[in-house]
Amino acid sequence: MEAPEEGPGQGLVKVKAFPEKEGEEKGIRLQEGKGRGQEIRLINKEQLLERWITAYAEQLRPKLLLGRYRGTVGWWKEAKLNPDHANWGGEVAAAKLTDHLNPQEATIYVDKDTLPDTLIQNKLRKDPEGDVELLNRFWQPDAVAPNRDMVHPLLVYADLMLTGNQRNMETARMIYDEHIIKLVREA
Repeated sequence: MEAPEEGPGQGLVKVKAFPEKEGEEKGIRLQEGKGRGQEIRLINKEQLLERWITAYAEQLRPKLLLGRYRGTVGWWKEAKLNPDHANWGGEVAAAKLTDHLNPQEATIYVDKDTLPDTLIQNKLRKDPEGDVELLNRFWQPDAVAPNRDMVHPLLVYADLMLTGNQRNMETARMIYDEHIIKLVREA
């Protein structure tokens, strides 16, 4: 998976988690028919999800980090993000989706060009050990169905699973059961 380049194609993500042939060999991709009548279906979607999370963690996410910051205690509870420019991810989004988690860290996916406004509006200050992680938003807001001021539950799930924290993983399972299972169920 590669971070998109700036410009007209911004928001598109090239998935390089596996080549076309490998997808067929691993039982993730099924091609039926030939020529113009061919149909390609994704199968073993749970395996695909796990591969996507691994590729996201290893290839894309490290390139998205804009910095770590710190806000006042509990600042995120009153913070308002403009979904056209920024979205909650990770623990804050999970708390909003499940009402089960008390966030210890905040993750915000933000458009790089609105980063200064987001910092000022939320009174965040640079801190390499800070509990606020700002990541470059890698999609166009109109390319993904709006989920209020949060990223898609699939990305929240990935953020939580990547922490390795038991409570986050428990909450990730709740999000999986409520929002993701219907996406990975075999059709």
